[in-house]
Amino acid sequence: MRLALLIEYDGTCFSGWQAQRGSRTVQGVLEESASRLCSHEVRITGSGRTDSGVHALGQVAHLDVEEDESGRISTGLPGILPTDVAILETARAPEGFHSRFSAISRAYRYRIIRGKHPLLSRFAFQLPYRDLDTGAMERAARLCLGRHDWRGMAREGSSNRTWLVDVRHASVVEDGEGWILDIRADRFLRGMVRLWAGALVDVGRGRMTPEAVGDILATGDRAAAGPSLPPQGLALTGVEYPWRIFSTDAI
Repeated sequence: MRLALLIEYDGTCFSGWQAQRGSRTVQGVLEESASRLCSHEVRITGSGRTDSGVHALGQVAHLDVEEDESGRISTGLPGILPTDVAILETARAPEGFHSRFSAISRAYRYRIIRGKHPLLSRFAFQLPYRDLDTGAMERAARLCLGRHDWRGMAREGSSNRTWLVDVRHASVVEDGEGWILDIRADRFLRGMVRLWAGALVDVGRGRMTPEAVGDILATGDRAAAGPSLPPQGLALTGVEYPWRIFSTDAI
């Protein structure tokens, strides 16, 4: 039978999601723990990869086990995981479910805070200056909505058959601590959200106009996008499927 897992993790001490020999990864920790419980090798497939230092509030994964092993996974696995990764919920997957290929959208959040706050530094980018033009950032975010070629805001060397991404939501919200950048799309390219966040910060600082973000998408000029923001501010907030799988959806 196939089980679906809803997973939260602090990515600070992980070398990303994907299992890598000699590195501590989220997938590696989950597979090692599940294999110990079932006394045989268990493979776990995630909805997508997160890079080193990136967090997740609603990562989704699946694994295949025998019927009599499902209870061991649902009740035993959450209790033996380290403190920086948690199984929020386990559910029997619908017929035909695949955590990666069945997904119809994913959502990410980038958190920016004003000034230096040591207790928040693991989960946010600490802005060395106090003010950004939130209105300009919001206008730039809206220009990203719809289906665009994102090669100008994706990591160089990405081996993509297509650079087209359908962005269904993009917003900038200012609160008492700083700014929250949310984006949801049918797919994400390597480094895309951190480059997008970096471009929005440049807009907020007045180093780039909102329209320039649209120009980057139109021209594919990676050099115009500016620097990528650091990973600690980024979190995968949820994955959407055609079915309702969990009692509480993270997205």
